[in-house]
Amino acid sequence: MNLTSGNLSRTLRYLDAIDAGGGTASRMEFYRIAGNEDNLRRWEEKLCSEWKLVSKVEGPKVGYRKTDLGDSLHRLLKNHEYVGTLFDELIRDRLRPS
Repeated sequence: MNLTSGNLSRTLRYLDAIDAGGGTASRMEFYRIAGNEDNLRRWEEKLCSEWKLVSKVEGPKVGYRKTDLGDSLHRLLKNHEYVGTLFDELIRDRLRPS
């Protein structure tokens, strides 16, 4: 899938990783997507705290699960071609008041 925004594409990769893990992605899987520890911490902050798309699961091993909001966004992102240019327009913020 080729989404215009790098953030949308990366978010889709994290949400896909959760699905691929049967509903939970390991910290290592998120690390592979992030590429390094600093990026992982930044993305964890965005996904879990700011955007509330993912919840962090503590235990013997750290994992990540989608929230209801994350699941809803994931459905939209997976079907981006059907949503058309909505995301592109929202990202560009070119809408001006009349």
